[in-house]
Formats: sequence, structure tokens, C-alpha cells
Amino acid sequence: INYYRKTYGNIPLWVSINILTFGNISKMFQVFPQSLKSKVLKNFEQLNQRQMDQFLSVLTKYRNVCAHGERLFTYKTTDSIADTPLHKKLSLPYSGNQYMKGKQDLFAMVIAFKYLLPRNDFLEFKRQLAKEINRANIEVKHISETELLNTMGFPENWKDITKYTLE
Repeated sequence: INYYRKTYGNIPLWVSINILTFGNISKMFQVFPQSLKSKVLKNFEQLNQRQMDQFLSVLTKYRNVCAHGERLFTYKTTDSIADTPLHKKLSLPYSGNQYMKGKQDLFAMVIAFKYLLPRNDFLEFKRQLAKEINRANIEVKHISETELLNTMGFPENWKDITKYTLE
């Protein structure tokens, strides 16, 4: 960073992004001019600006829960992500006009990652997540796997998420 500042008199975005927090990046996206938001969104063809804003907001809140050592598996945000084709493809429970899972819970993060991460990175994330859920089921005796998944907002068929395309 000092090199760019001394040599060129400014710090390019692709350099400064490495020192920003996730919250800073989320807020920065919100204040980008529309032309720059459009350029960013070209890398995420399945998302519009509203969906990206919602994903970033929810992810920032979950990141803060993790960073401050709060209980993650029961956390729900006040914000929610928009309905996505994945909600329907996974046959998530629906009440009235609202999906009951995958909106403000931990599974909403999984859905956001499906849209935001490259395919191989998402597959590795899902593999590691499944491994952690299995470990928790072995170590924690007072809650069943079904109860744990339900508390996190995960449907029983959550692993099927990789079967579906985002179209």
C-alpha cells in the first residue's frame, strides 16, 4: 500500500480491497456510483443490485457474529435475503407469502455463498460445512441432527443445493 501511495500517489481499488473489512466492502458497494455497481454485478449474472445489497448486508451481520464469538447456529438477522430460485428448487417451507427458511438464518448464508462463490470454492465450503455438522452431531448429545438443522434454518435436503443451477 505504501509503495502505491509513494510511487503513484494513490492506491488502486484492487490493492486496497485486501485491507478492508467485509463490512467496509459492503458499505463501499452501497456508495458506488451506479456505473461501478453495474460493472461489479456483471461478475454475478444471476443477481441484481437489490439482491447483492441484501446478500452483503446479511453476510456482514453473520461475519460480525463470528468475529465477536457469539452463538452462530441460533442467530437470525433482522435483514433478509430476497427469494431466489434456490428457495423454490429446494422446496423450502412456505407460509403465506414468505419462505420460512433460508431468509434470515444461517442457511441464507449458504444460499448467498452459492451465488457469490466460484463453483469449486462453494463445493469445498459445502464439504467443510457438512463435515462440521457431522462433527457437531457426534459431539453434542442433547440436540438431534434434525433439531440442529432446523435451528440453523437448514432444510433436511440442504446438501441438494449443489444439484441446482442458479437460473
